[in-house]
Amino acid sequence: MRNRRGEIFLALLTAAASIGWSGATARHVAWTAVDFFPPDFARQVRKHHTRYDAGVNRGLAAPPAWRAGPPGSLPQALDAQVRRCAADLRKPVPLEDLVEEIGVLAVLVLDANDPLAVVHDDAREPEYSGAYQSYVDSILDRVRLVYYGQDRRLLETGALDVTIEAALVRSGSLYHFIGEEFYRTGELRNWRALDDRSVTFGVAGVSLSRGLTDLANLVALVWRKGGGQVPTPLPTPLGHVGPTITKARLGGGFPELYAAELSENESMKPSFVLKVNDSTLDSLELFLRNLTWVAASVVFLRRVARVCKTVLKLPDNLFIS
Repeated sequence: MRNRRGEIFLALLTAAASIGWSGATARHVAWTAVDFFPPDFARQVRKHHTRYDAGVNRGLAAPPAWRAGPPGSLPQALDAQVRRCAADLRKPVPLEDLVEEIGVLAVLVLDANDPLAVVHDDAREPEYSGAYQSYVDSILDRVRLVYYGQDRRLLETGALDVTIEAALVRSGSLYHFIGEEFYRTGELRNWRALDDRSVTFGVAGVSLSRGLTDLANLVALVWRKGGGQVPTPLPTPLGHVGPTITKARLGGGFPELYAAELSENESMKPSFVLKVNDSTLDSLELFLRNLTWVAASVVFLRRVARVCKTVLKLPDNLFIS
């Protein structure tokens, strides 16, 4: 029994040192995901952005065992936080309070998609976990996140356990690739020797993108359970719904975080900038929906006309074919 407790303690100690993404990376992914939240709630997050940041900071400050996979309590923590947010919205609580709790949820979702937070089977992990964190931080300006699309099954069934388990299994399947890449030459490689063709680059891109997608879908679930509207994604003119490659790099967030960078690029700013507010976007969305309805109506009427012409044997020039 004592040996078993010792093994659990060592596993948790490894987890504390092996949550592989830095706080800065977690914040950037959390903010990039806001673009894919239900529009009504996304506006609340941007309005109460300090509370969202406060929630992310609370999540990052949580005990390591709460943020790590088994024998840690990450699955239970994630499940409980989703249910808490949904219950808070039904009470209801002030929306700024809910925004902060979603910030906490963001960290847990990203932890579930972090291979080094979920699995600890490699005895060499403590030797490269810090290097992996530094490597991920170093590629932030080159990685483009992918939003894989709305999970209709999750929204319709509320199968939270399936989504959480899928994230943990996916992270576990990616885990061994990190250690293999760092020891590809037989000894620990310097993370600076890894380029964008390395396996670690792909693992980081997939994991962060899946974390973004899971967060957006879980927030949509919370919003729907609380009675909020979660619109079905509209296809593009070519019929595309998802996945979507984000335009913003991982260094997202608020402009003040990148004041130095913005000043360097001041000379590259266009002479004309079109500013679009929320009401304009809402009007544009309504226009597109109406346009889609009109197009569908025209197609339907044309088909009715053809049927009438055939059945009633009307002259060919009576309808436009």
